[in-house]
Amino acid sequence: MQYQFQFSFLKEFISKQALWLLVTITFFSTSDFFAQSGINSKPNVIVIYTDDQGAVDLGCYGSSDIYSPNIDQLAKEGTRFTQAYVAAPICSPSRAALLTGKYPHNAGVPSNTGHTPGSHGMPSDQYTMAELFKDNGYKTGHIGKWHLGMSEETSPNSQGFDYSFGHLRGCIDNYSHFFFWAGPNIHDLYENGKEVFYNGGYFPDLASDRALKYVEDHKSVPFFMYYAINMPHYPYQPTDKWREYYKELEKPRGDYAAFISTIDERIGFLMNKLEDLGLRENTIVVYQSDNGYSTEVRAFEGGGDSGPYRGAKGSLFEGGIRLPTIISWKNKLPQNVVNDQFIMNIDWFPTLAQLCSLKNVPSEIDGIDMSNMILKPGLTSDRNSAFWKLGNQWVVRQDQWKLIGFGKDTSHKGNLDLEKDALFLSNLDDDVSEMQNLAHSYPEKVQELVSTYLQWEHGMETDIPKKLETLDHLGTGGSIKSTMKLHGKYQNINVLVDGKRGFGDYSTGQWIGQESKDLEFIIDLNKSGLISQISIGYLHDPSNWIICPKWFEVSFSQDGKLFSKPLKSTGSTKIDEKDRLTDLLTIKVEQEKRYVKIRIKGVGKLPESHQSTGNPAWFFIDEILIY
Repeated sequence: MQYQFQFSFLKEFISKQALWLLVTITFFSTSDFFAQSGINSKPNVIVIYTDDQGAVDLGCYGSSDIYSPNIDQLAKEGTRFTQAYVAAPICSPSRAALLTGKYPHNAGVPSNTGHTPGSHGMPSDQYTMAELFKDNGYKTGHIGKWHLGMSEETSPNSQGFDYSFGHLRGCIDNYSHFFFWAGPNIHDLYENGKEVFYNGGYFPDLASDRALKYVEDHKSVPFFMYYAINMPHYPYQPTDKWREYYKELEKPRGDYAAFISTIDERIGFLMNKLEDLGLRENTIVVYQSDNGYSTEVRAFEGGGDSGPYRGAKGSLFEGGIRLPTIISWKNKLPQNVVNDQFIMNIDWFPTLAQLCSLKNVPSEIDGIDMSNMILKPGLTSDRNSAFWKLGNQWVVRQDQWKLIGFGKDTSHKGNLDLEKDALFLSNLDDDVSEMQNLAHSYPEKVQELVSTYLQWEHGMETDIPKKLETLDHLGTGGSIKSTMKLHGKYQNINVLVDGKRGFGDYSTGQWIGQESKDLEFIIDLNKSGLISQISIGYLHDPSNWIICPKWFEVSFSQDGKLFSKPLKSTGSTKIDEKDRLTDLLTIKVEQEKRYVKIRIKGVGKLPESHQSTGNPAWFFIDEILIY
C-alpha cells in the first residue's frame, strides 16, 4: 500500500513536470514563430477607401455585369453592410470625416479643399486616426489619394502618417500624374512631401506596389495603412486587360466597370501578400467608397450604378452617401455576415480603436463604437440618427425617417419641384428609393425633424426653405436681352425679371452665372416709368468659387440706343471668405425712362484670402429688381 502511494505520487510529479516542460517548449516555440512570421500581438489595420464608386457596383452587392472576385471574397470572410453611410457625398469632407471620426464641419472640411500650391486643407490641429494609431505604437502609412490639403502643415506626413505616397489633389491622369482640372496643368505625385517622377508609370500599379512593399517592410511591427485608391474616379483609364474584358459593355459603363475590376485585381494582390506573409489573420481590413458614382462631364455623365437608390456623387439622397462597406478580420470576426444596421464612416475611428484595444481615444468625436454589433451579428445598431450638410443641401435622419432640405438628384432618376420638394421626407423602412415625397402627408414629422436639425450645432434657420413669393416690380413683364456673351450653362436670362428670388444654390435654375467675365443686360420696361431704386440679387458661396459681384452700374435711355452716364454701386459689406449667403446690391436713382442698361462686374479671380486663390471666380445673380 505504501509503495503504491509512493509510485502514484511519483507518477503525478513526473506528469506535472512533463506538462510544465511541454508548456514551456510550446511558449518559446510559439513566441519564436510569432517573431519569425512577423505576427504581432496587436492587429494590423488596412482601410481601403475607393473613389466615386456606385452603391451597388460589386458582385457581392448584386451587380451582374461587374467582376470583383477578390472583394467578394473579402465580404465572405467578414461582414458586408447594406446600410453603411459616409458623412458627405464628395471627396474631401468624406475623407476628413473618416480620418477624424467627426462630421465634416467639425473636422474643419465642410467642402472640397483647394488645389493651388500651398493651400490649406484639414486643419493641422485635427487629431486623426493615423495619429491615434501612431500614439499607440503603430507604424502608419498613406498610399494613394489625399485631397485634404496642399500645404506642408496639412499634408499626410503632418497628419500622423510616417510614410506617404500619392497625389495631393482630387484626381490625376494615371500615366502623366498631372492634375488637369483647371489650368495650368500641374504635376502631382509626392513621396513623403517630395515631388517624385514616374513618367508613364500606371499610378494604380505604382500605388499597389507601394502598398505591397509597405506591408512587407512592416511585417514584424503593427501597422495602420490608409490605402486611398483613386479609382473609379475619372479619368477612366483601366488597363487593356480589363478594357478588353468589358468590350461588349456600352461606354461609359464598360470603362467604369473595367476600373472596378482594376481595383479588385490590386486588392487581390494585397490579400495574397498578407497570406504569403502569414499576416492575413492578424490584419483587420475595412473597405468603403468615399461617395457615390460621378455624373460629372469628365465622367461622361455616368458609368456607375446606385441600384434602388436615388442620387449619386454630390447628392444627399441615398445613392450619394449609402455605399459598399466591408470589414474583415479573418477567423477573428464573424464571417459571411450581411448586416443591415445603420453605420457611418465616422464610426470606424472608435470601432477600430476598440477592436485594437487602443488607449487615449478622444471623446470629442461624432463616431460611435460599433465593435459590439460587429462581433455579435443580430444586435441593433447604437446609431439611430445622423446629420449631413453640403452647401445648402442638408439632411437630418432619425430612425427610419429622413428629411432632406434642398435635395439634388444627381442620378437624374426623377424631377424635383423647386418649391414643393424643397423639404423632402422619406421613410426608408418602407421605401429606400426616395422617389415619393411624404412631406405633405406627414407635416408634423417634418416639423419635428426640422426642430431636430436646428438643435444641431451646424443647423441654421437660414437653411430652412421659405416659400418663394413673387415680387412685383417694374422689371417683371418687361423684356431682357444680353449685350455680352453668356456662359453656355446659363442662358435663360428671363429668370432675372420673373419676380422671384432664387434659393441659395446656383444649380437650381433660378440663377444666371458668369465665370471671370462681366455681364451686361438691357431691360425694356415697355413704357416709361419713374425709377427710384435698382437692386441685383446675388449669391456668395466661396466653397464653390462663387464671389459676390465687385459692383454693378446702371444707365438709362428713352429710345434704347442713347444711354446716360452710368451710376455705380458700392460693393457688399456683408461677405466674408467662408460663409454662403444671398443678398442685394442696391443703387438709389431718380429717373423716368423706359430702358435700363445694367453691367455687373465680377472680381475676376479668387482673392488671396481664398484657399484656391488665383483661379477663375464666378458670380451669380437671380433677379434684377427695379422700383
